[in-house]
Amino acid sequence: MIRRSTLIVVLILAVLVALAFYLQREKPEEAAQTTPTVGQELLFTFTSQVEGMRVEHTGSGIVEIVRDPEGKWVMKIPPAKETDSGAVDSAISQLLSTTILSSLPEGPDLESAGLAAPAYRALLWLDDGSQELVSVGKETPTGSGYYVLVSNRGMFVVNKYSLDPLLKLADAPPFGATAIPQPETGLPTPPG
Repeated sequence: MIRRSTLIVVLILAVLVALAFYLQREKPEEAAQTTPTVGQELLFTFTSQVEGMRVEHTGSGIVEIVRDPEGKWVMKIPPAKETDSGAVDSAISQLLSTTILSSLPEGPDLESAGLAAPAYRALLWLDDGSQELVSVGKETPTGSGYYVLVSNRGMFVVNKYSLDPLLKLADAPPFGATAIPQPETGLPTPPG
């Protein structure tokens, strides 16, 4: 026969299962609530295409790149036979997707933000004839952003990693791949 303690445990378990089933069925359906998201403001919202740029690193390097009539990127400064269009397109794409981390209408003075004598300056010209000047100052204290001044629109803090590809163009110009001549081995060809 079944022991009395086993029968009590089985009855308690059955009561708990029935209670759980009852509570689940009686629970009113709650409507899903949406959490509002704050849209991030982009640093640039161009309606026209970037046709060229000049990026300067104070005391280090300058690169000037323009789009030719065929739509290919050509480096004017320093002159190059070929330009790595992928690196240029990537840098521009990241620049155009740079979000503003914060606007600084009454932020630090230009000197303390590193914008009185900016480390980098980038001049972009668009196919509609307009230009945008971006001055890049110091990194933020957290190291995740830069202080920037855009064509006198104001001072902003932007994501450091979105600007780095553009800034690196001045220090490491995007030269295209060149054919590397193969050295002659000087060995005779094997008899066939």
